[in-house]
Amino acid sequence: MERDWAGELERWLQDRFAALCDAIGQPVPLSGLRINPSLGIEESKYFLLGMETGLFLPDEFGYVQSELLPPPSRENMRQKMCQIFWYDHPPPPRLFRECVCQLSTASSLIIQRGWLTSHILLEPDCKDDRDMSYGIDILVKSPAGQLLVAVEVKRSAVELQKLITDLSACCKRGAHAKDDCGFPQNHPKYEFCAFYKPAYFWAVAPDSDVCFRMKYDGGSIEPEQLTSLPPRSRLEAS
Repeated sequence: MERDWAGELERWLQDRFAALCDAIGQPVPLSGLRINPSLGIEESKYFLLGMETGLFLPDEFGYVQSELLPPPSRENMRQKMCQIFWYDHPPPPRLFRECVCQLSTASSLIIQRGWLTSHILLEPDCKDDRDMSYGIDILVKSPAGQLLVAVEVKRSAVELQKLITDLSACCKRGAHAKDDCGFPQNHPKYEFCAFYKPAYFWAVAPDSDVCFRMKYDGGSIEPEQLTSLPPRSRLEAS
C-alpha cells in the first residue's frame, strides 16, 4: 500500500509543533500548526526519506543538522543549522515553510537523482569580492568542484513564477545594479548567475519546478527554459 506521504509529514510536523510549544512554554493554538501552502506529495516523500536515511536530523526545537550544510569555518566555529520552526518571540512558533521544501529538494537530488552528499551544499555561504551574499539555497557541484546547478527554493507556485519572471527580465536587460532594478527581491539571483556562472539554474516549489540552461556570452545571459533538471549523467557529460 502506498504511503500517505503528505498526511504522514503533516502529522509529524503537528507533533513536533506541539512538543516545541510545550518546551518553550507557549500554548498550542486550537487550530494547531498552520501549514500554508499545503504539503506536496513528492515534497513530503523526499523530506521523510531524507530523515529516514539520515541525510538530515531535526532536534526537538526544530533545528536541523546535516552534512549537507556548510562545515564550521574560521569565522564561525559552529556547524551551520537551518530551522523548521521560527519562534524568536511570541506569538507561538510558526513553520518556516520554505525550509521543508529546501530539505526535500536536497534529499531528492541524492535519493531520486543520484547525486552524492559530497556534490550537494545546502544554504551555502556565497560571497564574492564585494562581500555580497546572494542567498542561493542549494549548490550542486561536479566531483571536480565545477558549479553545475544553482537551486533556488520558493514556498509556493506564485513565488516560483515571480522568480522566473524577474530572473528572465534581469537577464534580458543585462548588467545592472540592484538599486537600478525593478525586481530587487530576486535581483541577487541574477547577480549570482552573472558572477559564478552556473551551467543550470533550477527553481523549485512544492511539487513544481522550472529549470534553465544558462548561456553566457560576454556580459549577457540567455536562459533556455527546460521542462526540468536534466539527469546527473547528462550534466556531468556537458
